[in-house]
Amino acid sequence: MPEARLAIALLVLRLTLGVFFLQWGIEKFVVPATTLAIFRNFYGIDFGSWVPPILGVAQVLIAVALLLGFQPRLTYGIVLLLHGVTVIVSIPRILSPWNPVSNHFFIAGVPILAAFFALYLLRDWDRYRIGGAGKVSPAA
Repeated sequence: MPEARLAIALLVLRLTLGVFFLQWGIEKFVVPATTLAIFRNFYGIDFGSWVPPILGVAQVLIAVALLLGFQPRLTYGIVLLLHGVTVIVSIPRILSPWNPVSNHFFIAGVPILAAFFALYLLRDWDRYRIGGAGKVSPAA
């Protein structure tokens, strides 16, 4: 019974994280200027207006793979890495949430990062995904 509850919890976690990641991919089509501003302000990269849709396609594809649970070692690892970079570049705003150029919502990225980390670590118990779960022994 505990394994069944764990599998359901991982399904809920994966689906909600997938929707979270998907909305950021869709944003690159709907409001490309936001993507350009984020890359300029947080990463110091100035892209042309042709880049957000390309990034959006990649992010939507990764989000769909995450939603389906496709190739979890790779997919869950990619989203963990991408969100980890986002949290790292946000550290100054996380540490100063009431600064006039910041806001306290940046801290929300930290528990989301923890959720991506937990999903990655527990990927072999994620039974309700494309291809089912990996081989997990009862003692694992």
